[in-house]
Amino acid sequence: PSDLRQDMKERCDLAFIKGDANYRRLLGDLYWDYSSPFEDVVGHYFPCPVCALRTLKAQVGCGMEREKVERAMNLDDEWMTNGRFGVVHFSKGSLQ
Repeated sequence: PSDLRQDMKERCDLAFIKGDANYRRLLGDLYWDYSSPFEDVVGHYFPCPVCALRTLKAQVGCGMEREKVERAMNLDDEWMTNGRFGVVHFSKGSLQ
């Protein structure tokens, strides 16, 4: 809702998004290239600075360095879904 968005924009210094399901909602539950910058995927629309904390349990993600993705793939075939790996992302948000 626009009133919540405006309230977050005006009064929220930092929002935390925690958990796999909330992270997927943040990304629109869409399949992004894993190396797509979090700032490009989320930062352009989120109304305030945001930090996302997530244990990987679904094949939806972004903001991961290609080398780290390749390393995870080599270590574990189920790396995106078994909860062994996680991510922490930050974006300054849209600030408009």
